[in-house]
Amino acid sequence: ADDLLSVPSEAGPSTGGSKSPSPSIKPASDSANPNGIIDSSKITLDTPVKENGSNFSQGQRQLIALARALVRQSKIIVMDEATASVDFETDLKIQLTIREEMADATIVTIAHRIRTIADFDRVLVMNAGEVVEFDRPYRLMRQEDSLFRSMCERSSEFEALLAIAEEKENRDRSAGRLVDV
Repeated sequence: ADDLLSVPSEAGPSTGGSKSPSPSIKPASDSANPNGIIDSSKITLDTPVKENGSNFSQGQRQLIALARALVRQSKIIVMDEATASVDFETDLKIQLTIREEMADATIVTIAHRIRTIADFDRVLVMNAGEVVEFDRPYRLMRQEDSLFRSMCERSSEFEALLAIAEEKENRDRSAGRLVDV
């Protein structure tokens, strides 16, 4: 959401500086705002952005940044706890939007909610600044000595996470998208 902070105040939260909103802004803002966290009666595409985005909550800044990525049709997106400031239900809806609307993009996600990444193509696990695992979530969850598996077990939703990862594995296998690394 730091990208929001560089917007000139007269440009509003739209695309990060463009004074004439693209016709794709409204659908993107709707997709990034599934539960109405950004109250459209109070925040519009013309709402000025105050210094450091102080007139928006952290959750609103995150959703505005997500809407911008949707509008820009970015090919590479890095999200660092992109939905950390939203509730669980909104997080699920945003994750669905990301998977549907950004299906052709490479997404690098830094997440503490394992459910957020359980159906990703690959998971990179780090420990003390070192890469210790990199594989498909389903494969890592099936390895008894996997750090990722132990993280999933500690989350108290191991069975649900395994089911999500297995469903993704089966979809990819059926579509011929599995490539072993």
